[in-house]
Amino acid sequence: MMEKQALSLKILEGKERSTGYISVASGKGGVGKTIITINMGRILYSNGKRVLLIDGDLGLSNIHLMLGITPPKNLYHFFSGDAGIEDIVVPIEDGFDFISSGSGIRELVNMSFGKLKTLLFRLQEFSEGRYDWVIFDTPPGIHSDTLAIVSSSQIPIVITTPEPTAIADAYGLVKVMNSSEGLKEFFLVVNKVSNEYEGKKVYESIKVVCERYTTGEPKYAGSIRYYPNLIKRIISQNPLDNNLMEDLTQILTSLYLIQRTSKESFWERLLAKLRK
Repeated sequence: MMEKQALSLKILEGKERSTGYISVASGKGGVGKTIITINMGRILYSNGKRVLLIDGDLGLSNIHLMLGITPPKNLYHFFSGDAGIEDIVVPIEDGFDFISSGSGIRELVNMSFGKLKTLLFRLQEFSEGRYDWVIFDTPPGIHSDTLAIVSSSQIPIVITTPEPTAIADAYGLVKVMNSSEGLKEFFLVVNKVSNEYEGKKVYESIKVVCERYTTGEPKYAGSIRYYPNLIKRIISQNPLDNNLMEDLTQILTSLYLIQRTSKESFWERLLAKLRK
């Protein structure tokens, strides 16, 4: 079984932090970001890691829909004072949890910085040391929340596909993150490829324009083959797939390349960026 394969996720200094932070982003929707996030979390969990998935698309959450789980409470209930952080954490399995931001809730999109700061402090208190990995499924595009989360993460991942619009939007996201947030290093994952050559070709096309017009340094994490059956899995709300996890396991083993310790914590960096 793929999920039992050992991963070689490491920190360059050779010491694992108590909690690591991964962000999964894309220039446009429909490239497979959420299903990749869920399966990535499942692989880490199957390798003995405690994992928390956070749906960063405030007010337009998708993780719970894909899993077929209706959370009794979400971030809206936290902000309205009807629930604490512990009450909105939903278990997928023991040690593999997620937090939903709710769907169709306008108040979450227009929340004040004060409320956002309170949320970040509570998330930090809850997740630090409790989980080995926190994975953010960020909103597609150049949303300010996406830019802040991705540029603050230890492992920033950008998902694209071979489609020209997806490639152009992925580059647009990288360009903005580089110019506005100073992000240089990030991992590129090419989804829905026919073969590895196609994935590397897409990576090279993005690398060329990044080197020419930005100071960004994309790292090729790998590609994911096109699996037609994933559409049926999404419709049936059963997103875990062995073929997808096989490709993702190969990708995850390369992510130690830029995972580093930092003087500032993830939460300190994120709060500073959101304060801008």
